[in-house]
Amino acid sequence: KTGSGSFMKTAEKSRELAEWMVEIGKRAGKKIRALITDMDRPLGFAIGNSLEVVEAIETLQGKGPADLTELCIALAAHILELAEKGSYAECKAMAKDAIESGTALKTFARMVTAQGGDGEWILHPENFPKAKYSHAVKAKTSGYIVSVDTESYGVASLLLGAGRNTKEDTIDAAAGIMLLKKTGDFVQEGDAIATLYSEKQTGFAAAEERLLKTTKIESKPPQKQPLILDVVE
Repeated sequence: KTGSGSFMKTAEKSRELAEWMVEIGKRAGKKIRALITDMDRPLGFAIGNSLEVVEAIETLQGKGPADLTELCIALAAHILELAEKGSYAECKAMAKDAIESGTALKTFARMVTAQGGDGEWILHPENFPKAKYSHAVKAKTSGYIVSVDTESYGVASLLLGAGRNTKEDTIDAAAGIMLLKKTGDFVQEGDAIATLYSEKQTGFAAAEERLLKTTKIESKPPQKQPLILDVVE
């Protein structure tokens, strides 16, 4: 990943890391490649523990966000191609079929069960905990969302209880953010751009301020960027 929401903030540093990782894999006798992907914009709509798991389940059901679905299919296709299951196009078709047939979701449920979890939750995501409180974040001006600081979005979710400031902190599994508008979308002043979730209302003000401060809205739309920037092998 490369961009504001990733460990490597620039494409140059991300490529350097990818090349080192690929080289290490090759020296270990492994077939390996790395995808450099854009993290200057959120992937999917969910930020937070249960929210993201439910979004992953929806993606395996074929109902997930377009960008998350695109990346999941691409990663699966590259892995299948490295495993010599066919050409990249054939492997991409296999990945899509796994979603459409329901095989991907059932396999995920079996993986959870094999690791001591309850696979029924994967098949019935309505069981996941829901936050006691919610709060709508509304745009202060009209225009296109041209950029966001995805790291700050993550910090905003932490302020709601979705992460830890110290190792002693308790994580609120239901806390987090559901984005309603993303980079490239047009918004009117007063439109809800996100919904905040938490078991406490005390973090809403700080999380909203962080979100609005790091969401840049301008009159002209941003230039479209591909999700997958490069492949290193």
